[in-house]
Amino acid sequence: MVSPLQSLNMPAPALSVIAPCFNEELNIPELVRRVLHVFDRADLAGELILVDDGSKDGTRAAIEAQERAHPGRVVGRFHPKNRGMAHAWKTGVAAASAPIVAVIDADLQYQPEDLIRLYNELMEHSIDVVQGWRSAVGRERGGRYHISRGLNFMLNAAFGMDLQDNKSGFVMCAKEVMEDLLTYDGNYYYWQSFIMVAAHAKGYSYKEVETLFENRRAGQSFLDGNTFKAVTRSFVDLGKATWEYRVKHRVPDVSEQFLRRYPVLDRSQPMSPARRIEWQGYLAVFNQTHWMITRDVERYYDSLRKTQWLSSGQLRDLQDEKLRRLVRHAYRNVPYYRRRMREAKITPHDIRGQTDLHKLPFLTKTDVREHLYFDILSENHDKNEVLRISTSGSTGEPFVCYADRAQLEFRWAATLRSQEWTGYQFGDPCVRLWHQTLGMSQSQALRERLDAQLTRRKFIPVFEMSDAKLDEMAREIAEHKPVLMDGYAEALDFLAHYLKNRGGVSVRPKALMSSAQTLPEASRALIEEAFGCKVYDKYGSREFSGIAYECEAHSGHHVVGEGYIVEILRDGAPAAPGEVGEVVITDLNNYCLPFVRYRIGDLAVALDPAGECSCGRGLPLMGNIEGRVQSIIQGTDGRYVPGTFFAHYLKEFDHAIVRFQVVQEEQGAMVFRVVKGGRYSDDTLQEILHTFREYLGHDMKIDVEFVDNVDMIRTGKRLASVSRLAVDFQASAPGRIKTVN
Repeated sequence: MVSPLQSLNMPAPALSVIAPCFNEELNIPELVRRVLHVFDRADLAGELILVDDGSKDGTRAAIEAQERAHPGRVVGRFHPKNRGMAHAWKTGVAAASAPIVAVIDADLQYQPEDLIRLYNELMEHSIDVVQGWRSAVGRERGGRYHISRGLNFMLNAAFGMDLQDNKSGFVMCAKEVMEDLLTYDGNYYYWQSFIMVAAHAKGYSYKEVETLFENRRAGQSFLDGNTFKAVTRSFVDLGKATWEYRVKHRVPDVSEQFLRRYPVLDRSQPMSPARRIEWQGYLAVFNQTHWMITRDVERYYDSLRKTQWLSSGQLRDLQDEKLRRLVRHAYRNVPYYRRRMREAKITPHDIRGQTDLHKLPFLTKTDVREHLYFDILSENHDKNEVLRISTSGSTGEPFVCYADRAQLEFRWAATLRSQEWTGYQFGDPCVRLWHQTLGMSQSQALRERLDAQLTRRKFIPVFEMSDAKLDEMAREIAEHKPVLMDGYAEALDFLAHYLKNRGGVSVRPKALMSSAQTLPEASRALIEEAFGCKVYDKYGSREFSGIAYECEAHSGHHVVGEGYIVEILRDGAPAAPGEVGEVVITDLNNYCLPFVRYRIGDLAVALDPAGECSCGRGLPLMGNIEGRVQSIIQGTDGRYVPGTFFAHYLKEFDHAIVRFQVVQEEQGAMVFRVVKGGRYSDDTLQEILHTFREYLGHDMKIDVEFVDNVDMIRTGKRLASVSRLAVDFQASAPGRIKTVN
């Protein structure tokens, strides 16, 4: 939006002040003078939006006169008939061009000079909403005062709040926060009385600031002669608000709130009536079959089925809104981020969206390890709703982090949505090549087994896979008749080799979902041939679960954009389409331990950010996952190759090499471990080593070790390439990385 100030070559406004006007002809000149003086005194670019709400006096003419006198700084909007203060606020917010908005009455009972106090509180404390409460200093203690205090008591009691002046309509916040607050269901007489109730119910942080309040000097209040009627209507409104914000309280899911402002048609395949009944029955016992997460997953699932159909621009707007909220939270509640941002001389208000992400420092695994028990956990999280997550780490170094309940419930819902892209529906039988209860307590393991029965999900422990057990596994899969199978790419490849040699599997699933490791094209082709269906690749990690998934178009991986912003960077800048870059992730949902610009250690191919998938989803796309930074093998003379190079190249030598692993522990040298195939020869080995040296340097030392097997790690992964050398992909010649297709 181009603001009136910008059209006049004036600075873009930082603050839009909105004042509804109903028969305020005499107050408007004074209101304008004082608000503009506040802007000038604070050296703040601002605009005053006056909304005439169907006045019967000369209010419209007074507003138009001020527009002419102060072009660009005073903006008029006009309702043909009276619609009430909340509708006037909506009109004003729609006209606002600043990132911060304030609402104030036009009768000058609230003092415009206090705007700068509210603004400073908003900036300095990075709070979501600041409210000016009406001080008792100099305030008449008549009937209206006592009615106001009585209503304040009832609001606090009804909604579990403790505000000095709950119904005060002197409020300042980010524009998108105000838009969200003004999205309500009920048909109210005076919704404006519940603006802080809405902020509380929707999970916003807020702060009160004591402000002076004066009696009306000019014009007439709508309460004059209507006090009894107004009080009666306020009681009716209180009942409606109790239903909307207390009884029918929704999970404060930003995506759901966004959809209320920008509705979209859900084009997902609906559940059949029978499956819908089964789904509701499953949810009815969800809390008993899960730990930490609750049936609130349903809210996330319902919104995710819709948000995937937002346009790419709308999805980016949603991400930007969630990013602003996250950064405000991190600055306010996480000492680590507050210190880092102050060191960078930035505040949350410098981060308006993804175009500003580069201003924020990177977060590394080392940062998390060093600060985990000091200052990187939020100060306001509920420790009863936080899960400890530990991983073995691809380099063998354990890694621990934490995720809160909201993030875990989002993960669960996002996983179900992505499974539906394969043709699977809830309740279809499925098989997981996975551990089922590894690392769980006895109670958790019991719940996991019960949940598996309710969802017709069968686990086959992947770390127990061996030649001796393959017959039994194939039989179990066939007996379960899965619609969907998922597991580590290496496990699927391992099983596919076996099935191909024995003539395939007797029962063919609709789809396979691979994860945890890179999926070379040769391996994908082998798996699809063996199982007779398409592979849908998943990119994820223990820190975040599923990050990106393939859809039916198979034209890249759709990032779960409602939860993550994924950057693919080369030397700190976005990689060009087709280039390999380092994956940097911002988790938009985990507030107990915010991951902002987290260098996860993976490499991926960047795609055109303006590109659109033929499936119609607006979710961002990323290309093939090319392995981990820790899998980069360093050659001589500054040469590098990603770990996927070896899988790409060696796919043509499966007749000679059954399995391999490359390990690097010192500069200029590596170990090539080989499990010989039936047609192995020394000539083939020398051909392979010659190619390795072409890419890594002819003076590269390569030791060959012949082994009987390359073991999987305990969770079922087999690492094809392992480097124990430090590589900084953002600073150490990333342009020299080569890929082979």
